[in-house]
Amino acid sequence: MAKYTMLLAEYLERGGQLPASFSQIEGFEDLFKKWYCDKELGFETELLFKMKLEAYADLYIAPYAEKIRRKAQAWLEFDAPIKVTYETDNTTFNAGATKGKTSELPFNEVEATPSVINENDAYENKNGRILRREESGKDDDQTIRALEFLNKEVKSLVMQLLDEFKPCFMAVY
Repeated sequence: MAKYTMLLAEYLERGGQLPASFSQIEGFEDLFKKWYCDKELGFETELLFKMKLEAYADLYIAPYAEKIRRKAQAWLEFDAPIKVTYETDNTTFNAGATKGKTSELPFNEVEATPSVINENDAYENKNGRILRREESGKDDDQTIRALEFLNKEVKSLVMQLLDEFKPCFMAVY
């Protein structure tokens, strides 16, 4: 590394500040720090760097924040009509009175005759199950594909925004 340059990490450690407009995009300030922490400032003084960084932030943050908001809104509009309801399906089985015979094979005999007669009272068996019903035309696969697409779009926008700040740092030749 050159003798008279400074990394972004050193600039921040010495009390340098990132533009307040970075907070318009959730998590962008931390991502910016991590992305450029090992890059050398592209200007002779900290003051010049700070002014240029502010200028780039003023130029790019608001439009990208709006694009990201529109992508998030598109997801909310896509997701909103999905309503999941649960219904129960109860089945009742009435067995009525039952009578049965139980035979036991005597230890020393070849033939067995009924030795015990059981009588049971009537009983009911209730079986319940839960049915799931979706009230929209979208299935899970459509929802997953839409979410993946929109996440990819937002990630692409954030990466483009990070690239917009490259001129604030020294290029490697």
